[in-house]
Amino acid sequence: MYYIIYQTVCLVNQKIYIGKHQTNNVNDGYLGSGKLLKQAIKKYGKENFKRIILQECETFEELNLAEVYWIKFYNAVEDSSFYNLTSGGFGGNSDYLKEYWT
Repeated sequence: MYYIIYQTVCLVNQKIYIGKHQTNNVNDGYLGSGKLLKQAIKKYGKENFKRIILQECETFEELNLAEVYWIKFYNAVEDSSFYNLTSGGFGGNSDYLKEYWT
């Protein structure tokens, strides 16, 4: 199993989505599942997006912590050049992680 943190870049407007993915095939074409990202993929087409792996993780827990870290690192929720709406973690609900990042 692969646990990856990635960024998906829209080649049309350069907006970015930071996400996590667990898969048996790292080249499965997964671009992300964020609400705004899905809308953009529908608008521009999958061919106008590129996924870049930022980090490989060893465990599911590390994956969730890393997602929160990278979203915070890029300030992706507040920065309008990103598609992210939440700070990441388990299902977008990262209240349990506040002790790590506050």
